[in-house]
Amino acid sequence: MLIAVIGGVGSGKSTVLTILERDFSVCGLRTDEVAGDLYRRGNPVFHALLRLLPDIGTASGEGIDKRKLAERIYGDAALRKEVEGIVHPAVWQEVERRMLLSRERGESLAVETALPEEHFLRACTEVWFVYAEREVRISRLREGRGYSRAYAERIIDSQRSDEEYRSLSDWTLDNSGSEEETRDEIYEHCKRLERECKLYRR
Repeated sequence: MLIAVIGGVGSGKSTVLTILERDFSVCGLRTDEVAGDLYRRGNPVFHALLRLLPDIGTASGEGIDKRKLAERIYGDAALRKEVEGIVHPAVWQEVERRMLLSRERGESLAVETALPEEHFLRACTEVWFVYAEREVRISRLREGRGYSRAYAERIIDSQRSDEEYRSLSDWTLDNSGSEEETRDEIYEHCKRLERECKLYRR
């Protein structure tokens, strides 16, 4: 079973992945964490990004400062596309390696991403769109990441719309409420798919 967990920033994709890891027999993979591994000194992605944007390194010089990188690319579509051209191929190469490994082990895998690739979605058993109301997302970004309202709105507006995410998905999960409500929605959905996906609440 391979589940894509897609949605915009602040929608709560990580919460959904945590629920799947903790309460169901699912391994989780976060593409942000995969990218973070690529941002370390010695990785070709790290050096390519610094050649493009020399001022985004961490103070130690051992990594990429994600906040600096985000501030540079959001609002600059051309630069963002250039950065994505460096980062995304390496991220999806690692995702595909993990997908193959999970398949060989007979594991269920859920992959969280805001930027799903078409070939990845075609390989998935199901695609879940994690939705949250705009004000909920803004509040989460302000409280959880310390973003200003204007910066949170700029990031949200730079990503795909809810309609675009929904068009790519098999199921929409409303994550505007509590974690318990989200867990119950997942449980009910998985009960309907139990025979196919072999997911069981612990």
